[in-house]
Amino acid sequence: MATAEKKKMKKGVKALIIIVCIIAFIALASVIFINVTTRPSKDTEPYHAVGGMVVSDTVEYKSDSAKSIRHNPIVRMFQMIWRFCEDGDKAKHAAQTPPSDIVKDVDIPYIDDGNVFHKLDVYYPEGFEDVRSLPIIVDFHGGGWIYGDKNLNEYYCLELAHKGYVVFNVSYRLVPDVTVIEQIQDCLAAMCYINDNYSGYTNNSNMLITGDSAGGMLASYVAAIMNSEELQETFNAEYYANGIQPSALLLTSPVAFMKSGGYFSIYTSVMWGDSRKDETLSNLMDIDKILEKSTIPPAYLITSEGDALAREQTHKLYDLLQEKGIESEIVDFGDDENGKALPHVFSVLFPFDKAGQEAIDGGLAFYQKQIAK
Repeated sequence: MATAEKKKMKKGVKALIIIVCIIAFIALASVIFINVTTRPSKDTEPYHAVGGMVVSDTVEYKSDSAKSIRHNPIVRMFQMIWRFCEDGDKAKHAAQTPPSDIVKDVDIPYIDDGNVFHKLDVYYPEGFEDVRSLPIIVDFHGGGWIYGDKNLNEYYCLELAHKGYVVFNVSYRLVPDVTVIEQIQDCLAAMCYINDNYSGYTNNSNMLITGDSAGGMLASYVAAIMNSEELQETFNAEYYANGIQPSALLLTSPVAFMKSGGYFSIYTSVMWGDSRKDETLSNLMDIDKILEKSTIPPAYLITSEGDALAREQTHKLYDLLQEKGIESEIVDFGDDENGKALPHVFSVLFPFDKAGQEAIDGGLAFYQKQIAK
């Protein structure tokens, strides 16, 4: 019996060693794969718009504020995921035909420091004698705070311009080079640049700020911070563009509850880096806490049944705005004309499709209603 038990134990130990070795091999292979797929490239060459994947001989992309999350396993994994999402988004663009009757003024630095993410584009329709009479739209792209630049939302913004608007398409720095705090500061800097250089456009009164997913969070925070000196101080906002009073917000699937967003908060809260240890900033990771100290303009919210990432958050924000007495509307789309569930930020991904057009037109009608007031 003793011999049989020993043999059984040896087999168990061998099996355990094999399992441990397999796990170690998979872990090592995963680390190597992530490191290879997220290898940085120079900003003077074609680069991937993913945080941590752009380097320079002259520009320091990495901020000390994000040092603690640079090697966070969640961040590293999503760097790889977003890297492959970039390929998919480029394929979507390749299959679409944007409007061609648009004047483009591209790669304008709103902070002149050489950082490729401190740039914006301006689009407006051809054939207008006085472009400055057109209402303004400012767009902040999504991408989970880790991914994307203005190219990601180019076709969406071109379609907005095609409908009779001057559109500012803004890039901002990405996690894990920076944290959400610096992203908010970048967006405020872009607003300040627009305020200083395009103030003749409707005197800043007819302006819509829009954003999708992570960009929806940034758009709502920027609008609130511009209305609050306390928040400007808290977020160390060197740029805050106090002169701007937007008419409305257009928020597509905004992820604006980064601390209390359920399981998704495991990811979203990391985007704040060491700010999570600061009690004041940690308490401002959800939009409801921001709106205890400020307000935002009337808001039009878009989501869909297939929006697994932010449908619940979009409805939660709408309920909050209703509770706060902030004028708001929400549209929750079902399936598309082919019977397929419309995905997260469908109107930004597919702005020329029937559902995309319907969502965009609804948001612009809401904006026009606010202008008329």
